[in-house]
Amino acid sequence: MPAFLRHLRGVESSATKLEQQLLEQTLASIVADPYLPERFPTFYNPNSPTYFFRSGPFMIEFAVDQNDDRVTFVSLLSRTHP
Repeated sequence: MPAFLRHLRGVESSATKLEQQLLEQTLASIVADPYLPERFPTFYNPNSPTYFFRSGPFMIEFAVDQNDDRVTFVSLLSRTHP
């Protein structure tokens, strides 16, 4: 199982209902439009760029395949959940 899904499962199991809803809405928003103006580049690898998107206590890192607009979630950071 990819690391993002493992971390997502852990965050969801300890998150409040409101945090779970916020996280689900945020992930859906990124999938619907990965070119959101609120995203910002990570500057980690210019050959394969990833972006951060902050929402509430969550920071989501994702990549976009520009050929088919496919989103790959890379990491999920949370201020309130380990």
